[in-house]
Amino acid sequence: MGDYLRLLTVDDRNIPLATLQRAVPFGAVWSVDHPGMLGNYLAIGPDANDLHHVWATIELNPVGPNTLGAEEVAEFIDSLESGGPPSAARWLGDYLESVRAIYAIRVYPEAIGEHPKALDAVYAVRSALRAAVGGVGQWDSQGFTNEDDRLVWTRSETTLRGKTDAALLDESTGLWIPFELDLDDPRAVAAFIRGEMPESRRSHR
Repeated sequence: MGDYLRLLTVDDRNIPLATLQRAVPFGAVWSVDHPGMLGNYLAIGPDANDLHHVWATIELNPVGPNTLGAEEVAEFIDSLESGGPPSAARWLGDYLESVRAIYAIRVYPEAIGEHPKALDAVYAVRSALRAAVGGVGQWDSQGFTNEDDRLVWTRSETTLRGKTDAALLDESTGLWIPFELDLDDPRAVAAFIRGEMPESRRSHR
C-alpha cells in the first residue's frame, strides 16, 4: 500500500464531520487548521487534537479550472497507458473526466505501526466517504478500483500483494465481471493487465 489512498468522485457535496466520526470504531477524527490552505484538513488518530501520533490525514481537493485537483486528474489520465487492462483504462479515462472532487488520505506508516488496528480506523473513514459520495479509488499509482471498489487497473510492477476483489469490463455489455485476483501470481497479474481472465479463474468455471 502506498502512502496515499485517494477517492475520486463526481459528487462534490460536503460531508458532515460527524458522519466520519461515527464511522470510526476507535480513535478520533477531527478538523485541523492548516496555514496556507483554504479551509481545514482532517486528522485521524488515537486521540482528538494529538498531532504527534496522527495515523492519517484527509485533504479535499476540488477539481475545476486551474486547481490542484485538475492537475492530479490529468496526471492520472496520462498514467493509464502504463498499465491495464485496456478496457478499464478507457473506462477510467472517461470517468476521470467527470471527477469533481478528490479525497486524498495520507497514511503515516510509523504511527500506524504503533497501533496495529489503526489501519482499520483509516479504512472505516474511507468506507464512510465512499458511502456518502461514491467514486473510484486510487492507490499511489499502484491501482484503481471501480465504483464497486474492485481492482480494475494496475501496473505490471505493482507492489500490491495478496488476494483482492477485482473485475474485468465487458465493453459489449458495459458490465463488470467480478473475480478474485491473486496478486502474488505474476501470470495472473499479467493476464489481468492484458484484459484476460486469469487461467486459475477460467479453470474453476
